[in-house]
Amino acid sequence: MLKSIKYKLILIFLLCSFMPLLLLRFMAFPKAQKDLEEALIRNLEGVKQKQAEILKMWFHERRHDAKIISRNISAMLGKNSNDKGDDFRKLYDYMEMLRAEYGYKGISITLRDGIILAATEKEWVGSNIVRYDYCREALNGTVFISRIQLFAQPGSKNKDSNSGVPTIFISAPLADSNSVTIGAVILRMDTASLSDIMRSAELGKTGETFLINREGYMLTESRFADELKKTDLIQRRTSLELRIANPHTGMLTDGAQKCLSCNDGYDAEGYINYDGKKVLGAWCWIPEYDCGLLAQIDIHEGYGAAYNLKKFVLSTLLVLALPLILISFYFGKRISAPIFNITEVTKKIASGDLGQRVKVSSKKDEINELAKAFNAMAGSLEEKTIKLRNYTTDLENTVKERTLELQETTNFLNSILAGSTEYSIIAEDLQGNILAFNEGASLIYGYKPEEMIGIANVRILHTDEDVKSGKVDYILEAARKTGRYEGEVMRKRKNGDVFPVHVTFTLRRDEMGHPIGFVVISKDITKEKLVALEKEIINNINKTIASGLHIKGIYTNVYHELKRIIDFTWLGVTCSNDGAEVTEDSHIVHGVLSPVDWLNRNPYPFDTTAQGIAVKTGMPVFVPDTIGSTYLIDQELSQKGIRSYVCVPLKSKGITIGTITLGSRKKGAFTEIHLSLLHQITPQLAIAIENARLFIFIKESEKKYRDLVENAPEMIHEIGPEGKFINVNKTELNKLGYSLQEMMQMTLEDIVPNEQKEEIKRYMKRMVETGSGELETVFLTKTGKEINVEINGTGLYNNKTKEYICTRAFVRDITERKNMEEQVRRSEKLASMGELAAAIAHEIRNPLGAICNSVGILDAHLRVTGQDKDLLEMIVEQSERLDRIISDFLTFAHPREPSFSLQNIREVIKNTIFLLEQDSRYTDQVEIKEIYESVLPKVYLDTDLIHQVFWNLLINSLDAMPQGGQIRIMVRKTTLFLRDAVEIIISDTGGGIPSHELDKIFEPFYTTKSEGTGLGLSVVQRIIDDHGGTIDVKSKESKGTTFSIKLPVGPMGNGKEKIKNNLLMG
Repeated sequence: MLKSIKYKLILIFLLCSFMPLLLLRFMAFPKAQKDLEEALIRNLEGVKQKQAEILKMWFHERRHDAKIISRNISAMLGKNSNDKGDDFRKLYDYMEMLRAEYGYKGISITLRDGIILAATEKEWVGSNIVRYDYCREALNGTVFISRIQLFAQPGSKNKDSNSGVPTIFISAPLADSNSVTIGAVILRMDTASLSDIMRSAELGKTGETFLINREGYMLTESRFADELKKTDLIQRRTSLELRIANPHTGMLTDGAQKCLSCNDGYDAEGYINYDGKKVLGAWCWIPEYDCGLLAQIDIHEGYGAAYNLKKFVLSTLLVLALPLILISFYFGKRISAPIFNITEVTKKIASGDLGQRVKVSSKKDEINELAKAFNAMAGSLEEKTIKLRNYTTDLENTVKERTLELQETTNFLNSILAGSTEYSIIAEDLQGNILAFNEGASLIYGYKPEEMIGIANVRILHTDEDVKSGKVDYILEAARKTGRYEGEVMRKRKNGDVFPVHVTFTLRRDEMGHPIGFVVISKDITKEKLVALEKEIINNINKTIASGLHIKGIYTNVYHELKRIIDFTWLGVTCSNDGAEVTEDSHIVHGVLSPVDWLNRNPYPFDTTAQGIAVKTGMPVFVPDTIGSTYLIDQELSQKGIRSYVCVPLKSKGITIGTITLGSRKKGAFTEIHLSLLHQITPQLAIAIENARLFIFIKESEKKYRDLVENAPEMIHEIGPEGKFINVNKTELNKLGYSLQEMMQMTLEDIVPNEQKEEIKRYMKRMVETGSGELETVFLTKTGKEINVEINGTGLYNNKTKEYICTRAFVRDITERKNMEEQVRRSEKLASMGELAAAIAHEIRNPLGAICNSVGILDAHLRVTGQDKDLLEMIVEQSERLDRIISDFLTFAHPREPSFSLQNIREVIKNTIFLLEQDSRYTDQVEIKEIYESVLPKVYLDTDLIHQVFWNLLINSLDAMPQGGQIRIMVRKTTLFLRDAVEIIISDTGGGIPSHELDKIFEPFYTTKSEGTGLGLSVVQRIIDDHGGTIDVKSKESKGTTFSIKLPVGPMGNGKEKIKNNLLMG
């Protein structure tokens, strides 16, 4: 049936119609479905991961709360108080506050033996709970979070095992002031907050996340708890009641089993859930809290979009199938009907009825045109058939005459066959047996005609490889089938030489048209092949030279290319400097680059070698035999097996820069023919050698420049037109702490504070417009540290188009210079303020002395009482206070000169801390943490003055922390003005200093306290200046304050003068 054109057309129409739909169903749809499924699984995995992180954070917060509560209760229990009842009331109040505000269901305090000392549930007091793991772990000094378990309220009458409340116990040790465990605090809370976290996940209508324990029970409340109660899966709740098991098998669900095996993963195929529905799931095990987290969603909701897409595609296929089939049948039958008509008429004409014609319709289409042409052809055929009968008789007479003429032509062609000498003409039968062998064939192949005709087969002229591989049989078969074969093959002469020929096989037939043999015309194309090979070799060598390959690789490629046409073993390239000094001597032996000393030239002056002569004269040198040669070095070449060689000069711009030498193991192996080939490649090779020299020089120069830039003391960077860094030297990377890859993704605005960004934009705009610019700004390191810098930038432009390329900037770190300027400013201000303070103190002290003496006389002679006595005492007290202030002024104005000695800075700090702990302002709420570098040098300092510095700073920290806090002291080695130094960092957790006051705190008489002269930090700065050091401060409100002091290790002389000198030099 498929042989009919009608059905073929119908089949084609059906294939064209259904092919797009089938491709959509079997290629596009599976990919879209897979993408939707993968997107759902990624979302499910993301929800699981997010919930796991939130869960860990929640547990971490509970652990942190337990530590804080433990510390506070330990402090309350550790107080020495006469009124123990009042202490317990405060303790109970604190516990009730925790329960009310933080959601704890119960709080208990146990003694070392596990007996409950105090509890929010009075019934528990006196109970021994040491048998519980949360109590034992806390008494062992560990903050412990128990597994979720059922807990029955004290006095509960319901003894059902499921009557309790799912509960978590958090316990922490209580310690005395010596860090000895004296008991434990037990915090009890339900799982409501955990359930809220699990229910907060957005997983559609059927999705949920929950926790399970090792037994497979759900630990949190399911969002579907109400539906589960209706189906009798649970009675009261899901927590510790609902087991995540397959209802058909009673075994844990696949997701639960894999989760409990401590493996993280997901199931994209789906598994049966505890409610009998198939779900998709993702899970992870959280070992630190001994529970697992599962995220699940009903498979029909999860893959709903994919299922809907599948239904839509199948529906579309079914809907379109019937109309497409009907349309295909209609058009197939309509198109093929005229063709069937033509076929029937053709059959009748073939049977002899030449009067038949095809019906022509009024349509103007190709088939109608075919019908008209067919009718015209039928009419013409009928007319010519009649004429043919008339010609038949005349043709028979003409054939006889033509036969005689053909015989004469045949004789003429035979004479040509015998006389042709340039072409080989061979006649052979279908099996390849030789029937004719002309003179040209004898000259080419070396055989005589009588040796071949009727005796030999054409296979004797082919190589053994072609005969064995069946190539000869293939050629004969191809010529027999197609009537002609033309191509290039390898032929073999009588003496065994193999050479290329171009052959043409032409099939000959007899009078009946049957094949009877072949005429084979062939031509020796050895010369043409040799010329083509030379051109190919020269072209390949020129490509190799132009490819930019390393020069040694070029030598090796030249060796292999020349080896294709010249029989040689050794290729040497020798370059010289002005024909005297050898600058390069490379050797390729057997295609491999040999060591430089393969040919030892040292004993032989270069100008006495063939290479030296070729360089000197600029002419090639032939050495046909190294044995007995006049060149001394040829003896060594002979020992290496080189019998003959040729040296060709390499010229660049008319100057001979070296030679290329080919050496062979055969004597007299090189001729003028080889020389012409070498002359064609030597100019390009000379240019390549010159370029290689230039490239090495440029590469070395670039490396030196790169090393200079990378290791420059200043920071150097380049910024592209888009504003991003395109190059940054090592100095800047080390200063800022970023990698080069990180910097190349950043702009200059990314490493400056927010308030400097607008200034940076104006600087970059100025760079593009003017080509240069300078700016002082602040860089931020990766850790957030600020560096004062001075930028000096230059714009780079394209010389031809004047297009802006990039900005190259040199950046100097001026942080120390800025600090020194500030130190000098402060010192000069302190000096002027000190002189003013001294003058004021001197002027005040004289009248103050008179006041004090007068008050003393009045007190001695008058017996005042009551309010008068109080007023007199107040005058005395305030006069003494004023005298102390004047003494502080004078000390500030005329400080004593430091007495330097080599001291251990650690001992000075520890002595100051010891005295601080005796001060009334120091309380147990203050924690001092000391950190010292393992090895610290001794420092030249005045112990008393430095002690005064530390005392003032520590007292300020105490004043800033009235409710207690932490003082952190860190001492480490550093550098100051390129000298060894130590750095002392004192930090507190007080209220901090407002940013607008930071610049004023070192100014004399500036204070934020209700009492005080405001000279403390001014004196501190003066002492540090006298020691040649620096002091800096950083503070954030409500975060604390940090003072950083740097003291030089060695003696500095006059500290102030040293700072000024460093400033002038920097």
